[in-house]
Amino acid sequence: MRNAQNGVRRRIYTCPAVLGLCAIGLLLSGCASGPTPKEKLAAAYKELESPTPNYPAMIEASDTYLKETPTGPAAADALYLHGRALEGQAQQDVGGAQRDSVEAYNYYSQALTQKPRPALEGLIHVGMGNVLYFQDRYSAAVGELTAGYGKLERDTDKAWAMYRIGLCNQRMGHWAEADKYFAAVQQQFPNTDPALRAHEHQGATAFWVQVGTYATPAAADAATADLKRQGVASQR
Repeated sequence: MRNAQNGVRRRIYTCPAVLGLCAIGLLLSGCASGPTPKEKLAAAYKELESPTPNYPAMIEASDTYLKETPTGPAAADALYLHGRALEGQAQQDVGGAQRDSVEAYNYYSQALTQKPRPALEGLIHVGMGNVLYFQDRYSAAVGELTAGYGKLERDTDKAWAMYRIGLCNQRMGHWAEADKYFAAVQQQFPNTDPALRAHEHQGATAFWVQVGTYATPAAADAATADLKRQGVASQR
């Protein structure tokens, strides 16, 4: 570099190799990126195994994938994952349960249109059955749970689906049919949580509803007598 004072022009020279290194550095830094949408989707799937799933993260990962490839090879997985997240939120948030439940069913329905592999199709039908169960649509729920059961691969999923079919029949007052499923859960999947719950429900032939709690036996007896006068079977 030649430098002069009093208005004389300045000329600056640099090494071409330095410019080349700078260009390479900029190129490499510009190419650096995080996980791909498919990798994010795979990571979000692991939340299903967590005791406290991060439902917003699951929804974000599924939406990111669907935005980039709405009919891509993992579209059915993304739609199913979004439905599972909404179903989970519906069971946690009483205020928004109805909205999330309806949206979950819609995402499950869309997932079926993406030609899912058999195992995923089974999970989608079971998801739809779960949503219908919580909407008190027990007959329709049995249809979806039954359609999905034969395609499930994991024993855990099969146990829960069979247990839920038993619950649906019990809610409809089909006591013998319910007991058949509860017994099957205990026989085929012993020492599991669904089997323990099935044992607790097995043998029921009616539902009891608590109508009140009273401070004295006399008040409870009076309420029981009043119910009996109305033709309602009751006991204290």
